[in-house]
Amino acid sequence: ALAAPLAGRVADRKGPELVTRLGATIFVLSFAALALAPMLDTHAQLALLAAGAIGFDLGFQGTLIAHQTIVYGIDPGARSRLNAVLFTGMFIGMASGAALGAMLFAQWGWMAVVLLATGSGLAGLAVRMVKFE
Repeated sequence: ALAAPLAGRVADRKGPELVTRLGATIFVLSFAALALAPMLDTHAQLALLAAGAIGFDLGFQGTLIAHQTIVYGIDPGARSRLNAVLFTGMFIGMASGAALGAMLFAQWGWMAVVLLATGSGLAGLAVRMVKFE
């Protein structure tokens, strides 16, 4: 919730595309940093996990606000329907990611989960880097 007001202001001033790109980059960097966890002692792992969770949340919230700005601009008369589609897609993706992450963790461990999250973030960033004009 800390990122939402800032992301909204930046999206209003500089455009939501910038905010989605920044958010996705923060997301990717936060998860990629978690790959260092096995090399650290327990206290450092906990600190890294906390920092990664904060970075993930900031990136996710900022990107969510920017995507809502984009969706709301499509057809102001259809905001509730478009928002429903956005959130339905988002929750399907989150549920699928959680299920896949749990399966990967059970089969191959922490690094597989980190690779899944980082790869997903990179895919999202790649989509946002494409100009749709």
